Amino acid sequence: MAADHSLKERIMDAAQVRMVRFGYRKVTMDEIAQDLRVSKNTIYKVFVGKEEIAKGLVKRLQEDINRGLGDLEQRDKDPFRVFSNSILLLRKTLGPWFEHFFKEIAVELPDLWKEFLRYRNEKILEIRSLVEKGIKKGALRKISASVAVQAYLGSVKAIIAPRFLEQEHLSFDEALQAVLDIWAHGILRKGR
Repeated sequence: MAADHSLKERIMDAAQVRMVRFGYRKVTMDEIAQDLRVSKNTIYKVFVGKEEIAKGLVKRLQEDINRGLGDLEQRDKDPFRVFSNSILLLRKTLGPWFEHFFKEIAVELPDLWKEFLRYRNEKILEIRSLVEKGIKKGALRKISASVAVQAYLGSVKAIIAPRFLEQEHLSFDEALQAVLDIWAHGILRKGR
């Protein structure tokens, strides 16, 4: 059983390297098998097909994010630092996935894309408790945490669309940084 788990992880590791770099559509089971130096039939004993591998990758990505966010909250009690570090973690973790993989998943596997969007929205909504903690500790102005989070969520939702990023020639990281900057500092120049 442990050997199967190891093989499953190796398959997902190989698929991740290719799919993040080249996208879902361009990667073949033959290439994954070749990278692992196993037969394609060996992969089919673990995964029904490429779609199942993609689903496994997204699930593993979500688990990694959950673990990382949990660690941040355990290590630091300052809500603004937790918030900032959470955004940085999301940028670092998700950034590479958007250039090719998620851009194609939105079209190729719309149900998986919707699942990812649901998960992403859930994580962003958790920011509300961080905003509320920041308000209570005086690190943030007294504002409506719900409105702040919805404004942030709406902004991220608008800019994260693969077509928008492509059209504006922005990376996921650049777009998310701009949203965070506007959200944290507003659009008015200082002194106005």
